[in-house]
Amino acid sequence: MQLDRLTTHHSAPQDPVLKPGQFRLEIAGLRAIAVISVVLFHLKIPGFQGGFVGVDIFFVISGYLITRNILADARAGRFSFADFYIRRTRRIYPALVFTVVVTYIIGALWCSPPMFRELAKESTHALLSIANIQYWRQSFSYFAPNSDELALLHFWSLSAEEQFYLAWPILIVLAHRMNRTFEVIAAAGLASLAAAALVARSDPSAVFFLMPFRIYEFAIGALVLLAEKRIPLSTFAAAGVQAAGLVGTVASVLLFDASMAHMEVAALLPCLGSAAMIWAGSAPRISAVLTNRFMVGIGAVSYSLYLCHWPIIFFARFILGDDANTPLAIGGMMLLMIACAAAMYRLVERRFIQPHGKRSTSFPRFAAGFGAIILPMAAVTHATFLSQGFPWRMPAAQAELAHLQDFPDERDVPQIAGPLRFALVGDSFATQYLPGLSTLAEREAMKFDAFGGSGCPILDGVEMTSYRRPACKAIRDDAMQRLGQTNVPIIIAQKWKAYSDSAIDGPPDQAPDVGRATDSFVKLRAALERTFGRWIADGRRILIIGDQVEADCAIDRRRLLQGPLPHTPPPSCPPTSREAIEQANAPIDEMLGEIQAKWPDRITLFKPRDFLCDSACPVVKDGVWLYFNASHFSVAGSQYVVSRGEKVFLPFLKARE
Repeated sequence: MQLDRLTTHHSAPQDPVLKPGQFRLEIAGLRAIAVISVVLFHLKIPGFQGGFVGVDIFFVISGYLITRNILADARAGRFSFADFYIRRTRRIYPALVFTVVVTYIIGALWCSPPMFRELAKESTHALLSIANIQYWRQSFSYFAPNSDELALLHFWSLSAEEQFYLAWPILIVLAHRMNRTFEVIAAAGLASLAAAALVARSDPSAVFFLMPFRIYEFAIGALVLLAEKRIPLSTFAAAGVQAAGLVGTVASVLLFDASMAHMEVAALLPCLGSAAMIWAGSAPRISAVLTNRFMVGIGAVSYSLYLCHWPIIFFARFILGDDANTPLAIGGMMLLMIACAAAMYRLVERRFIQPHGKRSTSFPRFAAGFGAIILPMAAVTHATFLSQGFPWRMPAAQAELAHLQDFPDERDVPQIAGPLRFALVGDSFATQYLPGLSTLAEREAMKFDAFGGSGCPILDGVEMTSYRRPACKAIRDDAMQRLGQTNVPIIIAQKWKAYSDSAIDGPPDQAPDVGRATDSFVKLRAALERTFGRWIADGRRILIIGDQVEADCAIDRRRLLQGPLPHTPPPSCPPTSREAIEQANAPIDEMLGEIQAKWPDRITLFKPRDFLCDSACPVVKDGVWLYFNASHFSVAGSQYVVSRGEKVFLPFLKARE
């Protein structure tokens, strides 16, 4: 997202790739459209729900400008990979590093240790230009933070662009030497688009975050060079092309929504619209939308504005809470963004921009200096991550509170000597019971283990219909294989409602009863009876944990704990009436009850609501949140429910065959 200087006229008779260096007002204006769209989208301004396409516009612009400059130097016989990478680094990294450092410092002042740990991880990957890879890998985590919880999320696009810079010059130089420049660009773009379409269903996050699946957007920009060279536009035609491009681009911003962010075909509209506006150049009248002083000014600072806008929004919402969404606060954020962007542009960006064609210092010397700056910074941020967010910044009592309000994992399984006495089986709705069962197991000296994985049904013959199908099949097969090596009682808990007939594959063993509330869970019921029947035939006893009691509110985990400087705490989450929970859980618990009645001496049914709720179901107890999120218990919630439910768990675990 760099401001380059290029020729102004779209219809110059000479080869346009040979004249870098002049400022194109309409490209600056197009940058303004891109960054304004992104900012308004992140501010959640009504009508700009498609503003995420601003990133696609930036990629098209970069593909055009970078390819143009490479070809200009290559045809003049002066292209140098070393000079290219030095110029790109000087152009991108000073403002990038400044943004990361300021964000890190603010995080150290306001963030609790768990939150600061996450920010430190983001900072490391941003500095190393692999943020997009981090977010892609993190997307596979069942409890991955959502976008509002990531202070440097917008760095994914910068990392993708920087990775593009590593590969693209090599491709263009080789293609130029073969005299097949535009054929290679077109082939690369088509291959990228085809790969994106192929992978979108199985791994949509990869298509969104990873550079190879974005190359077609850069290629669209690069192919504008071919259009400029082969198809000169008359003034009238240029006006029509630019109008069509503007309409397509603006329509994308106003009509798209977040559900289309992972649709590579949808991205073609803003990409082609942007390419059309670049191709048309400074067409009379229409270009006035792009070339007025306001748009050109915003375009000039677009890189700094893009860098600073999201941390400002992130920390405003974190520190102020719901007050950050008022018109006054939104206006204040916008003014602060403009002020920060202008200051960064003048004091950081401009100081390091290297004029095109100017020779730089030697590459080894530059690389050594660059590494001497980036690597120590990355070491500091990684050390912050490894230290769990520098908990020494806060009172020691907060560490215990943080643990109680966290989500448990398999590290909560105690190391107890002796033979295995029982198994906990299921998805994350089983994992949430680890702390409570661990307390019980340690007291009774009963060794146990956990089998399964988040978001995956651990049942015979059941596979997910989503992109998680291969991962869940592997988790299920591993759990079943390990369970087959034991003959211990099983406690099973799943997010039963998540495994409806549309979510899983597996032939039903019987037709549903017409009109039953569980008609959409025919495959699940069949799988339960099939799986439980086999386990019971093996001599096992089973305790089924029934439908989860869910909180009736969103839980902003970032704001549960204070940092060194205070922020507005999250609003209280009122308890839910027991009657409402019983009505919501009735269909699943009724189905599980019927299965239990089929093997009454071998199956026990534990209903969480009977032990969490009295007349109402609390979300917070004695100032401690019992929920990690709206669906899962925290460590404290797990301990609370299991301790109150000992009269069910203990007889089951201690029963003799």
